[in-house]
Parts: sequence; structure tokens; C-alpha cells
Amino acid sequence: MEVHRRTPERRPYPPARYNALLLSCMDLRLIDDIVDFMEGDNMSNRYDQLVFAGAALGVMQPKHAAWRDVFFQHLDIAVQLHGIRDVYIIEHRNCGAYAHFLGPSFQYDDTPAGQIAEEDEHRKHAMSLAAAIEEHCARRCDEGGDRDLWSIRVRCFLMDLRGSVRLLTTEEPGYEA
Repeated sequence: MEVHRRTPERRPYPPARYNALLLSCMDLRLIDDIVDFMEGDNMSNRYDQLVFAGAALGVMQPKHAAWRDVFFQHLDIAVQLHGIRDVYIIEHRNCGAYAHFLGPSFQYDDTPAGQIAEEDEHRKHAMSLAAAIEEHCARRCDEGGDRDLWSIRVRCFLMDLRGSVRLLTTEEPGYEA
């Protein structure tokens, strides 16, 4: 579902009530669009931002395994210091890091079929990281952490090269757990 920057009826999720952690890619073409999107979600000066090449895939891929550790170490500190309760994962189309990590199989054209396949690939990796975040938070609770503090909502998005954003959900066609 497409999400508009400043139109609340086009935001199919409740607004974040607390601070958030934003994970995005390092793509230079979208920095201003990401800031605009976060401002449109009333998140100005209310989020930490982590940037990894490939966003969710960057955190989860094995070639630079330390990136995963860094992400979760930062998440722990952000929860404790900034009281974050939401994680935003913003993936984007035409991602060079995806092509770098996944190779030639991640080459999609702009046909409808190509766009669906590309979105499915981003959804798969974003949902994989979302599940890892949920497991991490459950572990923190099992270790005696405050359940309210570790009740983190994860929202996954896909941005195109014009700054339009889609909410990635598990209910969309093509998603397989």
C-alpha cells in the first residue's frame, strides 16, 4: 500500500508515540526523501538513524557479519537511552548494495513483473530483520528486561527513486514466510 508523506489517511498504521530507530540504505539519491518521509510521520528530532549499505540485507548478510552485531548493539543503547519503541526499516528500489550482495540475480527491470519481484526480495529481507528484532527483544525480556521497554514495533517500507513509499506487509501477494 502506498504511503503519502503528509496525508494521515494514507498512513495505514498508527503513528509512533515514542522515539524510533530508523534503518536505511546509504544511497545518496534518497537522503532528502527519507528525511521528508520521517517528518511526514511526525518524527522530526525523534529518531536515531543507522545507515547500512542494503538496509535490512546489509544487516543480515554474512559477508560483513559484524554489521549485524553493530545494529543490535545500537538497538540496545537506543532503547535504553532514547526510549525507542518503533523501528522503521526503509528499503529502496534499484539498490546497488542488493546487487552487490546478491549478484546478478538481483537485476530487475521496470516492468510490472520486475517491480513485483524486486519488492518481494526487499520484503523478504526486511521481514527477516523484523523477525530477528522481535527475537532479540524477546531475549532481552527473558533476561529480565522490562517488557514495556522491549515491546518494539517494526515497520518495513519500500521507497522508489522519486521518494514514494510503500508499506511492506506480510499480507501482500508474493510474500512467503
